[in-house]
Amino acid sequence: MTKENGNNKINLDDTGKVFLLDKFVCNFISNNWIDPKKSINKQSKELGVHRHIITKIRDVDGYRIPMSTLAIMCFYKKISLSDFFKIIEEKHGSKINDDFVSKSKSTNNI
Repeated sequence: MTKENGNNKINLDDTGKVFLLDKFVCNFISNNWIDPKKSINKQSKELGVHRHIITKIRDVDGYRIPMSTLAIMCFYKKISLSDFFKIIEEKHGSKINDDFVSKSKSTNNI
């Protein structure tokens, strides 16, 4: 089912989906690059992104992180995108595909 919103069409069937790759990427960043003891503002500066990006990444489901955002974060962490995805592939291997899961009912509002 689609809903028109101005010039944009929104697929309502996709609003409750979380793509596994996005979830794996966000979970890796959240677990390895984001320190819950540090302020979001400080970490957003350390990773070169806006503070709301850190909040979205820390959500239990993550979010559909744009490649440009990931590239900026990798730049600030001094890791290439290819090396980043090698780490994700080593960790999740055959689970990386175009599958998705239903969005969690609760979110991690840290």
